[in-house]
Amino acid sequence: MQTPAHFSVRLLIYWISGILLSNYYEPSISILLIAFCSWLLSTHYNSVHFEEFLLGSFIVILSAHLTLTFHSKEELPTGEPLITLIESFEKKTSEYLRYKAQWRGGDFKVYSKQPIDNAYYFIKELPKKGFNDQLVLFVNHHKLDDWQKLTETTFHLPIRWVASLRNSASKQWEEMGFSPILVGFYRALILGDQSRLVPEIKTAFRQLGLAHILAISGMHFGLCYLFFNGISLLLPFKLRRGFRVILSISYAVITGLGVSVIRALIFILLYELGIALRRPIDRWQLLISTALICVMIQPCWIYDVGFQLSFTAVLGIFVGLYFLDLFELPQLLKKPIQLVTISFSAQLTVSPILAFYFEELSLLALPLSIIASPIVPIVMILGGVGLFLPIGSITNPLLTGLLDRLTDLSPRQVQICLDLSEVISFYLLLGLLVYVAHQALHKWRKKEY
Repeated sequence: MQTPAHFSVRLLIYWISGILLSNYYEPSISILLIAFCSWLLSTHYNSVHFEEFLLGSFIVILSAHLTLTFHSKEELPTGEPLITLIESFEKKTSEYLRYKAQWRGGDFKVYSKQPIDNAYYFIKELPKKGFNDQLVLFVNHHKLDDWQKLTETTFHLPIRWVASLRNSASKQWEEMGFSPILVGFYRALILGDQSRLVPEIKTAFRQLGLAHILAISGMHFGLCYLFFNGISLLLPFKLRRGFRVILSISYAVITGLGVSVIRALIFILLYELGIALRRPIDRWQLLISTALICVMIQPCWIYDVGFQLSFTAVLGIFVGLYFLDLFELPQLLKKPIQLVTISFSAQLTVSPILAFYFEELSLLALPLSIIASPIVPIVMILGGVGLFLPIGSITNPLLTGLLDRLTDLSPRQVQICLDLSEVISFYLLLGLLVYVAHQALHKWRKKEY
């Protein structure tokens, strides 16, 4: 497989290993200097394996040292409130109501015995690691009394600017004839705000394994980037790249700067940088460089479910497309087979992670994802056009009908509980199968030619 399995891959593996090591060992600056000097001395010998071992050891220790130095557990200064967004209600457990929430460190779960409105709040406590290393926060009625609910006028920039822009877009959709259900749906699909999404729709998407459609991801960002690229063609050539970059960064801020959004933004910025420097664009190099930058910016993201799902899905898609490119397909069948390959590869690679964290898998996720792949871009285009043209009355029956069909489907789920060792074993087996298939296909192609 023509992947950059050279220094970039090894560097990513070493750096992540250092982040994991930082949980158990705190290397001092003297240990770091000894590792660096040992590696420098090893470069004077001809033993490549010895040099690689010392280089890897130095990078692992450096990663662990920097992780502990610059990314230690974040503490709030006394009296400084924390802005938290209660994004949406997820489900009712045996004792608590569970909500999805966001803070400056990422997503987390809030468990409360009292209902909480979807809004921004000032709080004075940090979420802590709970189930399966997810960040959680348990609150009771007394704690809720201490939370200060924010209104749009009390927001601080850029929160006030983002909230105002989202509300303006919602009002525009309403004026263009879209129903309240579709306004909430588009607010989640395009703007990344699920606070107005009808609970029945959110529950249906989650149970059917389609929750990734509602969460802003690389797919959504890529479609918007293509739209920005089209608009930039109306400008002079020298202004196009800057225009695309500014719009991409603005869209990332509007959608909340989630982990998957930041990953997609870094990917696009590296792509634009490669074009500007006239360097050959390799999707594997872009993915590895993006992952490395992400874990350097925020090492704790490797424990984030969204980060793991995002990169695993993209990796699976790239592997699937690589194998597909080895076959010469008729032009008429190429696009449909690509859609099936993308959906199948992504679903297969993320299934162990979903089973580990959520302990259930939807049997309808794969066929529905394949069906949704060509539909979602069309729906997003209709939402974009609907900001400027009064097409709500035309699209309401069609889009509402599609949502009703989804909510009427009976979810078919299987309970699968995997521990960490089983997840690792599955990916090792999957990697072995990919390697064997790669070797077999190349031997077959050599015999053919």
